[in-house]
This record gives sequence, C-alpha cells and structure tokens, in this order.
Amino acid sequence: MQKRSIDLNSFTNDHSFYGELHLLATVKNFNLQAIRKRYLDSKKNKSALTGSVERRPPALGGLVTCRLKGGQVLDFKVLSEMKEPRGIASHQGKLAYSSENVVHLIQKGEKRTFTDPWFSYIHTVDFSADGMRILVSSSGFDAIFEYDIEKSERSYEWWAWENGFDQGKDPKTGEAVTLSRKAKPGMEQVKVISDPVKDVLPTAMRAAFINSVEYDKFSGHDLIATFFHEGAVYLIDRATGKASKILTDLKNPHGGMHTDQGFMVTSTRSGEVVIEEKELETRYIFSNLPEKPAGLEGEEWLQNSKLLSDGSILTIDSNRTSFIIFHPEKELIDLIPYPDHLAIQDLILCEAEDLERWELLI
Repeated sequence: MQKRSIDLNSFTNDHSFYGELHLLATVKNFNLQAIRKRYLDSKKNKSALTGSVERRPPALGGLVTCRLKGGQVLDFKVLSEMKEPRGIASHQGKLAYSSENVVHLIQKGEKRTFTDPWFSYIHTVDFSADGMRILVSSSGFDAIFEYDIEKSERSYEWWAWENGFDQGKDPKTGEAVTLSRKAKPGMEQVKVISDPVKDVLPTAMRAAFINSVEYDKFSGHDLIATFFHEGAVYLIDRATGKASKILTDLKNPHGGMHTDQGFMVTSTRSGEVVIEEKELETRYIFSNLPEKPAGLEGEEWLQNSKLLSDGSILTIDSNRTSFIIFHPEKELIDLIPYPDHLAIQDLILCEAEDLERWELLI
C-alpha cells in the first residue's frame, strides 16, 4: 500500500468552487467549551482511553439550518432544541435524526419515533438503499441495530461484545474489563450489562465505541463501522457477523464510508481526512491550517466529513469552529466560520423544498 500526505495549507483559498449549499445539521451541545474542557480532562485517564470516566447526563442540543455561499454562513436558524442530537440522514424526502436514545422519523408529512431499551448515546442513523430500513449505532452499548420502518420493529442486530470485541477498560484503574450481557462464571473482571436502563457505560469504558455505522451501498449487504477507541474502520458481514479491518492508524475516527473512489474516514484527533483507493492511501492534513484559538495548539478535532457530488469534501472542524470545504483534485479550499458556541456533530445537504416540509415537524 502506497501512502502519501497532503497539507491542506498548500491549497488555494477560494470562495466559489462549491456553489451554494443548503445544510441541516445536528448540534450535540450548545456549549462547545464544556466539551473541550471534558476532553482535556479525559486525557488524564489512567486507561489512556478518550471520553468521560463517569456517565454524564445528556446535554442540550438541537437541529440548525443554514446556507453556505461565498465563504459565509447565511440564514442560520435554530429549528429545535432536544437532548444531544447526533445522527442525521435523508432519503427521497424522508428524514431521520437521533436524540440521545430516540430515533425520529419524518415521512409523508408525519413524524414518529423509534425507541429501544438498548438505544444509548446514538451517534448515527442511515437509510437503506430502498429507504425501508434505518440503521442505528447505539454507541453507549457497542451495538448496531436495524429497524424496519413499516413494521416498526428490529430487523437486525450486531453486538461488538459477542463478536470478538468485549474488552473494555476501567477508566479509573486502567485494568481490563470484559463486557457482557450475561454473567460469565469463573471469569474475573466482568462487567455485566443485563439491564440497559440501570447498567450504563461511561465513554472511556466501552470496548469498541462504535460511533458511526452505515450501509455499504456497493456490496448491498455489508456494514461499515468506525471503532473510536481502536482507531479503525471495519467492514461487517451481516450474514456471519465477522468484522474485517479496512482502515487503521486513525485517532478517534468518525464517519467511515465507501465512496466511488474507495473508503473514506475522518481521523478526528489527528486532524486528517483519509481516503484509500486502488492501493493508495492519501491523508489530507488539517493541522497547519489557521484560525485555531489560542490554547488549542497541537489539538485537532475534525468531527465528521461529507463527500459532495462535485468531488469536494466538506468537513466539520470543531476546534476552528468552521466548515472546511476542499477539492482534492483542484487543490482549492475554503474555511467558513460558524457560531463558536456550537458543537456541530453531523449534517446533511438538502433541498430547500424538503427543508420547508420537514421544518413543520422537527
């Protein structure tokens, strides 16, 4: 595998190559500074795992919309407030988004919800190719669920703990802990999660911390999941449950996906967008870009990235509180600041007509 790194600071600044973009985004917290403090405190964990060492209450977030044009955020608007929304997806007029442990679905002018006792700190939602199912990453319990929309019932599940990824760590001591839904007689250091309401896991104790999952739209049956703690992207065979590693050497990744070019992922804490195609791995480096506040030297936080139809990549940069759009082939880039109190988690591009219909129900 050949590897190369490209410094985005070498790209030419341009405000016009991406046209006009309508965004609908999830804001997991309207107090970004609180998250920054929590992250810096978590780096002191004995387990060396990133994340909260105690289960914390969900923060107040919401859904926001805006337009990007000419290097500016225009028509910014808060549509609603709710507990920690993260995942968002659309499919032919349908909209799905998560709020902590609930999935909201808007279709045909109606809104309904999906709940499950094992939904916890949902990070992503994704529609199947036919729009009939919703895929959910229940990050709080290292699990993946699929729901049949019409039947409103679970149609598939995948548990990291039951597929070779059951080793968490006690964030206070650094000792290994086996995670399980059932007791394992004879084994020491087993944390049993049998009641999802009472038995909870702080971020740092999770084994895989699956913070994104989506359908592999090319295979038609596999799933693509990012494992936050390990720093890897896995391809999961739905039939066998086997997880095969496809991207590695990442730091707290988000948003693994299969594109026309290959596989793409955002390596959050190393400040890179990584693309693997035809035996070539390319890492687009953000760390030398300007506009990072004082006190965050050496720290990167790229929350997620989206591949646009023209080949550009749109990245949410939480330390620079900017949308960063760059075109790998044209070597053009634009940094577009957004309100600096927003912890934007994810986004979709949408048509103005769809947004008008959804806004009535969000």
